[in-house]
Amino acid sequence: MDFREMVYVVTVADLKSITAAARKLYISQPSLSYIISKVEKDVGVKLFERKNYPLTLTYAGEKFVDTARKILMMNDNMRRELMDISSGQKGMISFGMPTERAGYMLPKVVSEYRKEYPKVELRVMEEKSDELIQALVRDEISFMILPRDGSELPSGLRTELIYQEELFFVTSKDLITDEMRAGEDGNEACPQAMAQLPFILLKRGHALRKKTDELMKQHEISPHIAMEVSSCLSAVQLAAVGLGVAIAPRRAVEVLSNGLSQACCLRVPKPGSWNVNAVYKEELYLDQAERHMIDLMKQVFGRGQDRAAADGESHNSN
Repeated sequence: MDFREMVYVVTVADLKSITAAARKLYISQPSLSYIISKVEKDVGVKLFERKNYPLTLTYAGEKFVDTARKILMMNDNMRRELMDISSGQKGMISFGMPTERAGYMLPKVVSEYRKEYPKVELRVMEEKSDELIQALVRDEISFMILPRDGSELPSGLRTELIYQEELFFVTSKDLITDEMRAGEDGNEACPQAMAQLPFILLKRGHALRKKTDELMKQHEISPHIAMEVSSCLSAVQLAAVGLGVAIAPRRAVEVLSNGLSQACCLRVPKPGSWNVNAVYKEELYLDQAERHMIDLMKQVFGRGQDRAAADGESHNSN
């Protein structure tokens, strides 16, 4: 048995289909079926229950796939270390980010990153948070940038703080009443009063939807949901024109700042922020190129956070 055969078995296990795995691996379905049967013959046990659809692993198959993942990661870690020893200046890094966060964060770091690693190819997977987590577990990406903490992630994953990001209630100025304002400066929201308005929420699977549900539970609010959308920027824009209220991170407010003249943005009460983390497998060796991307994001967005604190709440409308 070789590394290639392990990759084939793991891919079939992930996709639960020989046809789908063959397509992804760029080989014919009969060839992949033959290889899977050969591996089963070599190890002396069935790895898949072929009568089930989608395919499921046998108990022996679960053990095989778990061990194969570890062996493949050890092999990949060795390759990464050897590349670092060689030069670390060429190659490819593959990481994931939620779509809109990628549009906000990457333009601020890629130019600087290219100065240090001009020949490294960047492959970015842009998906919803839940899908990124599954991609990381399946080793389709090396790390992801995600606003979730370790307690919200599968076991075996490590988090590394990039920066803390404030959250805001966003709605139209015309809908704001005095009772909705709180805090010494009046720029903090009273969640119970905001709940008088209909909510515009992201669909489930997004990190922001999960955080919003937690906030609603924390403040004992049963929101009236006006609509669910797939884009945080869309939710903010709809809320700004008076169709309801949305909860959004600072980056969404900053992206749309020039077009939010009619909006009121009030801070979510403490702890009114979330941690934007780099997430990767505990046993993964991050090579120099990957490490530099994470460290650069820390530097750039750490500075941005400090500036935002110094400038005050410039996005809050009086």
